[in-house]
Amino acid sequence: MITLYSPSGTSKRLDYIMSHLCNNILGTEFLITSDRSYFLEQTGPSINYSNTALCRGIQIVPSGLLFETGIHSIREWNESEWKGLFCFFYTGKGDIPFDLLAASFYLLSLYEEYLSAEPDAHGRFKHTDSFLFRKGLLETPIIDRWAYLLKEEFAKAGFDLSDFQLRKYRAIHTYDIDFPYLYRHKGLIKNIFGTFRDLANQNMRGVKNRILALFRFRKDPYKAAIEAIDQFQTQLRRPYYLFVLLGEKGKYGRTTLYPTPRYYRYLKSLKRAQIGLHPSYNALNHSKQLVKEKSQLEKILGKPVYLSRRHFLRMQVPQTFRETYAAGFSEDFTLAFSHAPGFRSGTAIPHLFYDLQKEESLALLIRPSIAMDSTFIFHLQSSPEEALQKLKRLADACKQSGGDYLTIWHNSNLAFEGTENPWTTVFIRSTRYAVELEKS
Repeated sequence: MITLYSPSGTSKRLDYIMSHLCNNILGTEFLITSDRSYFLEQTGPSINYSNTALCRGIQIVPSGLLFETGIHSIREWNESEWKGLFCFFYTGKGDIPFDLLAASFYLLSLYEEYLSAEPDAHGRFKHTDSFLFRKGLLETPIIDRWAYLLKEEFAKAGFDLSDFQLRKYRAIHTYDIDFPYLYRHKGLIKNIFGTFRDLANQNMRGVKNRILALFRFRKDPYKAAIEAIDQFQTQLRRPYYLFVLLGEKGKYGRTTLYPTPRYYRYLKSLKRAQIGLHPSYNALNHSKQLVKEKSQLEKILGKPVYLSRRHFLRMQVPQTFRETYAAGFSEDFTLAFSHAPGFRSGTAIPHLFYDLQKEESLALLIRPSIAMDSTFIFHLQSSPEEALQKLKRLADACKQSGGDYLTIWHNSNLAFEGTENPWTTVFIRSTRYAVELEKS
């Protein structure tokens, strides 16, 4: 257990970040005390979170952020470096010369996303406005790295760390089903126009595939991709997460004319899939729509739904997570940037959502997503080989500090095989690599 001395006592912010660093990353308990005499009597690992040097514990000088309320622009970042890693809220004092706790809280609470910034066309916080992106650190789980270095400081000080149970790295596979069908259930007119479009573009393979799928001589490519995903996960003997889009038909909604009972029966038959809701584009800031879609999916599956990931990764703090929690979800997988891979909250480890406006932690587990296929294919326009190497490096980064390598793939991007779609190869090779890391 880690004992932390704070002459000002505790705060909700301090308790929240200590819980993540100690419970979630280092695998130990913690206690916060304002009793100096009690603190000095402790023999286990301890943190002196004060301006006064004591003969006990690792001293970290507070910057003040953890004892504030409300949100304000940070005027002085006091950037520096500690043990080869970037840091901020640098004090130059103590055993750790920056406020590791406040810096971790700033990132984990998504503090900067509450401040005024011009959203993108879909109402999302842009990755280019991210502090970590601007510092070239978005692809580093910096909080996890700081926590491991804190553990090293405890070890150097001679503390017994036998009760620390470091978190184990995990490869977690998640899939979004935006479009269950490429050709079927689209309606006659749409398929006629699609056929003429393919003919105009001299895409004879597309014409052939459409005809074969519509007349059921061949499986629809997108539906076949869902089946291939399940077969792949079965071969790996691993569970996976599947997020299903419902909502209304439209530009950013579903493309089928009507719900397909056969498709829903297939979803219910999947044994290894944990199915969650993919709240529609229009569900952002519309709690009634969110609840409606959740109820619809629960009716389809015949069981409660507790998992969520927003379509287009549309989220705004704190409203999105408040509505998600109020609707009855317990885990949310939305936290990621659509245009850049990496660690949006500075960690690869799940954490509760902290509402800065209400100064409270919600019982909603945030599962950070590290990379998405569409990011590489459409936004970064990476080559398949470039994407594969990047995914491997991200998996290595998660492995280094016991994080979750949690990726997002779409059945629509995994449709077709062989030379028709090199991204299926990227998917298989990167996934197998990430799984093998669990054994090392």
